[in-house]
Amino acid sequence: MGFVVNKPQGLLLKDIFPHLKYGNFPLFEGGPVSPNQLFYTHTLGLKLSDSLEIAKGVYWGGNFFELSYFIEQGKISTNQIRFYIGYSGWDKDQLDQELQNESWLTHKGDYDALMKVHPKDMWGNELGKINPGYKAFSDFSFDPSLN
Repeated sequence: MGFVVNKPQGLLLKDIFPHLKYGNFPLFEGGPVSPNQLFYTHTLGLKLSDSLEIAKGVYWGGNFFELSYFIEQGKISTNQIRFYIGYSGWDKDQLDQELQNESWLTHKGDYDALMKVHPKDMWGNELGKINPGYKAFSDFSFDPSLN
C-alpha cells in the first residue's frame, strides 16, 4: 500500500466534511484503489490515538473524531498531515518483484521535507536527489504530444 503524494485534487478537506470549517487541508489523489475512502499520513505521533507508525516519526491513520477536534482547535498545520483520496496497491510480492526488476527509482525520503515542498516541485526535486541528471525528466510533459 502506498500513496501518490504530489497530485492535489483541487479540493479541501472541508469540501467533503463541511462541518470542519477550519478544514483547509488539500486533498491529494492517493491512487486508484478505494477512490471513495479518505486516508491520511501525519507526524502527530501518538497524540492521535489509533495511529500506526509506518516509518520513523511518520504515522498513518488514527481516530478521525480526535483529528476533527484538533483541526477545529487549530492544533494541526498542513505541514503535519496530508490527506489522500484512495491509495495505490500491489498484489502479494508484486512490489518486491518490481523493485528487484528496477522498475522504480528509489531513495530514502524525508517526510518532513516533502510536506513543505509545493506539489508541483516535488517530482523534480526528488528526481534530482536520486541523480541530478534525472531532474530534467520533470520538465517533460506527461502528454507526449506536448513534448
